[in-house]
Amino acid sequence: MDIVKHLKKHTEQIHSQLLNTSVEERMLLKTITLRFYFLLPDFDNIVRKCLKINIDKDQLVSDIIDGHLEKYQKPVKKSNAEIDEYADDFEEAEQMEIFILDAIDNATSSVADLPSLERLFLGIIDVLDYYENFSDQPEYWNGLLDKELPFQIEFLNSIKSPENVDSFSYQKRYEDVDFSEV
Repeated sequence: MDIVKHLKKHTEQIHSQLLNTSVEERMLLKTITLRFYFLLPDFDNIVRKCLKINIDKDQLVSDIIDGHLEKYQKPVKKSNAEIDEYADDFEEAEQMEIFILDAIDNATSSVADLPSLERLFLGIIDVLDYYENFSDQPEYWNGLLDKELPFQIEFLNSIKSPENVDSFSYQKRYEDVDFSEV
């Protein structure tokens, strides 16, 4: 799939769909998409190493729903402030670290911050694209990527009936995918 060709249109569709969501729907969407990132390799260790916090995934989801986000926002802000790419000892973050830290940042931002929710969805595409480009099975990852774009739009259409939305949709969708290090 030529992701660049489709990404602009897809981003516009996501934006359009998210504009009409309520606060409750946005919180639900943040927690559902975040569960995808929980599946990435070394999630807990990356959060511990980079943000200097131990994370309980269930508590994080609960805190997003309840709006108790400061305990996550402060470490993210501090971590971002400590990055000095011109320092002699600067070490560029690994791509998996970037995916996970961006997901935590976006998931714990204000529900009024619509671009952060968009970035959670687009980040899933970025992860799949990364695996397509750097794994030894590009066709497999391309197949997942081909299915992900329409899935996101269908999923966003279904959110209008929250009683039919499974909070573990993304986790179930990708639980059998091997997100090994590449």
